[in-house]
Amino acid sequence: MEDFGITLSINSRLIEATVHPHIEGETTYYDVTTDDFSISIYKETMYTWAAIDDAGFSAEEIQTIGEQLNDY
Repeated sequence: MEDFGITLSINSRLIEATVHPHIEGETTYYDVTTDDFSISIYKETMYTWAAIDDAGFSAEEIQTIGEQLNDY
């Protein structure tokens, strides 16, 4: 899986990020890195996203980030 760039919309802010997808077992993780933060998220269920470490984000914010990655 290739790294890719994305502009995320989080709390009405547009944030440039690099995403490193990788598979561990049966789970695909997305390591999202920006100038301000890094977070590793994964699809917990068919409709919900979760993070290994929330990096200060709420569950709703993590869900928003994940939904923006659905097309990748």
